[in-house]
Amino acid sequence: MNSILKPFRATYFNSENIKDLSKVVCPPYDVIGQKQLAELRTKSIYNLAHVLIADKGDYKKSKVLLNEWFKKQIMIDDDKDCFYLYEQKFNIEGKFFKRFGILSLLKMNKNEILPHERTLAAPKIDRTNMIKSVEANLSPIFAIAVKSSGYISKIHKKYFRKKPFLNAVDHEGNINKLWKIQDKNEVDDICKVLGNSKLVIADGHHRFEISYDYFKKNRDKFKDLNYILAYVADCQNGLVILPTHRVITVSDNKKILFEKLEKYFDIKEVSQYTLGKNLKSNQEFCLGVCREGKFYFLKLKDKSLLDTVTDESYRELDTYVFHKAVLPLFNKSGDIEYTHSMKETKKLACKNKTAFLLKAVSLDSVFELSAKGIKMPQKSTYFYPKILSGLVIRRFVKS
Repeated sequence: MNSILKPFRATYFNSENIKDLSKVVCPPYDVIGQKQLAELRTKSIYNLAHVLIADKGDYKKSKVLLNEWFKKQIMIDDDKDCFYLYEQKFNIEGKFFKRFGILSLLKMNKNEILPHERTLAAPKIDRTNMIKSVEANLSPIFAIAVKSSGYISKIHKKYFRKKPFLNAVDHEGNINKLWKIQDKNEVDDICKVLGNSKLVIADGHHRFEISYDYFKKNRDKFKDLNYILAYVADCQNGLVILPTHRVITVSDNKKILFEKLEKYFDIKEVSQYTLGKNLKSNQEFCLGVCREGKFYFLKLKDKSLLDTVTDESYRELDTYVFHKAVLPLFNKSGDIEYTHSMKETKKLACKNKTAFLLKAVSLDSVFELSAKGIKMPQKSTYFYPKILSGLVIRRFVKS
């Protein structure tokens, strides 16, 4: 069957030796800060964070640990190739969501798998060193089928009442469940329905790029190296993209800051709730500002501000417009801090720090821009929740 999806024999934590899976799973490497890394590793000596992130560039240690866990049967291989149905239950501001998809091997066909975000050199170097050492995909990438068939939903309705094969609660309280899909007809249908879809990478751009480069250099060394571990979902209500707000140190005092903004925006002080509502309801470029504990809604009145954005496609991307047209208005210093929480912006925006609150990018925009070959700046999208690392990994098998 001509399909870009393929069932596989996953490696996972042995339930006989690991009684609480929640203590050994972790987020993807790129969202784990030093504080959280320490917390994760304190949970268990077998938390995957011990392997996933190399301390002081010691990638060999990650390999030694992974091999040791396998020898001790802390982690074991499945006895059969299969797909894994993965469900996440989560809530945002009191509203509950459910997202589900298929963990599988995904053929790295660059014509069928579209990126939407730019990559950086440093993370690619780090992940290249890691894949060379451990010879495994430690975390799945996250890909979305542009056209929804509804088949994953059909499969989910069949499985979700059954006892899951794996069950874990992540550090944010989100519930993660996994079921094995071994029925040949269901496996064939997944390959048929999803296996010919055009996909967009939602998360894992660096992992995809370095895995493809690794395949080109080692294609004869391992079996199916032209495939990568992936979580594949189709369009559904649970595909949530959170906004990514910027907190910036500017030298301008509050009066001067707003004088610069008033040239292009109508500015109104509002409540946090009203600001969130306004950002969601406005189609044109707009933003919020938090300074000294107060929130302001800024509605564009002078569209000449957008003249610096010469590509019409990018004018629909608020993160790009902000960095290209708004940020240059100010004298800033230090690194930009990022947060997805409006509540947290209020804590961070103190003294000479100013929070700029942006709208979330829509899924349609992600699809449209990626189809045009346009890549968004870093920190443009944040698909929530993250796909957990440590539920399953994929070790390379020698040819």
